[in-house]
Formats: sequence, structure tokens, C-alpha cells
Amino acid sequence: MPAPILVLPGETDLWRKLAEIQKVDPAISEGIDSIVYGRTLQRRGTPIPVLFRSGYEEIHEIERGLCLHITDAVIDQDWRLTATGGDYSVRLRIAFAGEAGYVARQSHVSDQSTRCSFMIRAPGEPVTAQFKGGVAYRYCSLAMTRSYLRNGLELADDELPAILLSSWSRGETVMGHFPISRPALAHAGRFFNTRASRGWHRLAVRALALDLLRLLMHDWSHARPETRMSIRITQQERARLLQVRDQIEADPAAALTLATLCAQTRMNRNKLHFGFKQQFGVSVHEYQTELRLRNAWRLLETTDLAVSEIAERTGYEEPTNFTAAFKKHFAVLPREVRSNATPTRKASASYRAPQRP
Repeated sequence: MPAPILVLPGETDLWRKLAEIQKVDPAISEGIDSIVYGRTLQRRGTPIPVLFRSGYEEIHEIERGLCLHITDAVIDQDWRLTATGGDYSVRLRIAFAGEAGYVARQSHVSDQSTRCSFMIRAPGEPVTAQFKGGVAYRYCSLAMTRSYLRNGLELADDELPAILLSSWSRGETVMGHFPISRPALAHAGRFFNTRASRGWHRLAVRALALDLLRLLMHDWSHARPETRMSIRITQQERARLLQVRDQIEADPAAALTLATLCAQTRMNRNKLHFGFKQQFGVSVHEYQTELRLRNAWRLLETTDLAVSEIAERTGYEEPTNFTAAFKKHFAVLPREVRSNATPTRKASASYRAPQRP
């Protein structure tokens, strides 16, 4: 069993840690699509500010295709990560403290006391995880592939929850909760109290993880889970949603409405709104706002343009609306960014959309 991957307070080389986690966690095996930390998009390879104020996270590859996360930490700032899995997978998560949110397609789920949240995914499905700054999170989760359950553990179909088989057969993303038994809850709590030398600790964690998986699968198979089903998006509709994203990125300042985009893509309002959120983790409006305000931040740092002109260039007719949106998004005023900018700003800096991470 390989050594666990540790994320500790003061860790700034999180891109390297994420690359290591990607190798063992089915939930992100196809890579990280984007990270937003404190409302700021993080560029790949650049240092990410400290994630934890205190505490730790351990990621264990229990067996090939089965990954365990143990987290007991206080998140420093709001944190949002969108990632894609490359195989049919399922994640089971038990939270003792702190509520995290997950979004994929029209589905969404958050943690609830004494219940286990589940997330069933087909290959290529992006999922966005959201955590709140200043909140103490204490949870454990198991992520595994379909091939691990069927081939690694040699489980037959009648030994798996029916919802797993039906969701995977339809290629749908499904999220929800199911109640767990007292033995399973007590068993999960033992991850936070194991005291042993390094080698024995890893062995204890492996034994606990496999037995917890057995208990959770039993509870899930005998429960009536609360589920949130996804909507179905065809390949043609996915291509149209990509065109919408490209159109926004080409000119974030353009005045776009859902009605206009619905007419262009020949998609109804619900499918466009939820389909875009399913694909990219945020709504059309949120995506456009993020691009606009990132451009505004860049212009504040690199030019001497008046705030009112920057507002106009980035799609805001009223400077007061721009200032309010900027303050809500970044928690600072435009003038504060300007006052902290370097004196080497170029007044003639060109306006162009930021590259996708």
C-alpha cells in the first residue's frame, strides 16, 4: 500500500499534490478543469494560497481503483474545484462537521448529519466541489471505480445497490443521500483516532476502509435513498454548449441573455441553463461575470484607465453596478486594487479575454 498523500497547513505547492491525487482518485482521474480560490481563478503551476488554516487531509490509495480521503481541517477561504473522472465511479462521503456542496449537471448534493452522501458518475462527467472559508470540515470519503467493484472485489450485480447498476447503464450522474447504521458511523469515526507507527497506521487505515465499504454498501442496498437525477444532454447539445462558452470567452463584455442564447442554440431555457451548469460547474451568468471581473482586475493592475471606463469596457453600463459586482466577487473595491498595483502600468494595455486554464 503506497504512502498516503498529505496536505498540511502552509502547503502552497498544491498543484503538485493534486497531480499526485489525480493518479489515485477516480473522481479527478481525467484532471482538474479549474480552481477558484477566494473568488480568484488559479493559474496552473502558480502557487495557490494556503488551503488550510489548521488540520490536515490524508489521501490513501487503498487498492487500485479505491481511494480514501480523511479530512480534519479548517478551510482558509472559499474554495471551488471542478474536475473530471475517466471511469464509471461512485463516491461515498460521511461528514461529521462542515457542509460541502457538489454540483454536476442538474444534480447537486450537500452533506447531512447521520447520512451518507453518494455521487454516481459516468466517464467524462465534470463535478464541482465547493467549500466555505473559515469552516471546520471533518469527513471521510471513499471513491471507487466500477471495475474495482466488479473485478477487484468480484462483486456480482445482486451484491451492489440497484441504483448503481441503473445509473451506470444509462450513463447518468446521480447524487443523493442514504441513512447509515450506527456501526458504520462509529467505524468511520475511527479514522480520526488511529494511533500507531507509520506502517501500522497505513495497515489499520486499509482494514478500516475495506470494512467501512462493506458496511456502507449493506446500508445503501437496504435503504431508500433520496436521489437527485441528472438531465440528459445529447452530444449535439454538448457541442452547442461548448459554442456558448466559446462565445462568452471571445467577448465577455457582450450583452447576452438566455433568450438570445436559446434562439442561437435552439435549446429551451431549462436545458441551456442546467446543461451549461452541468458542463462547467457554474451558470451562464456566473461564468460571464467571472470573466468580466477577471478582465477588470487585470485592467486595474496594468492600465491607468478610469474605473468608469474599465466598467464600460467589461460590460457594465453603470460604474456603481460594476463596483458593487466587483466588491461582491473579490471582497475588495476596484480602487483598492488600483492603489496596490505596480507603477509600471501601461495606459494603452489592450483588452482581451483571459485564456482558459
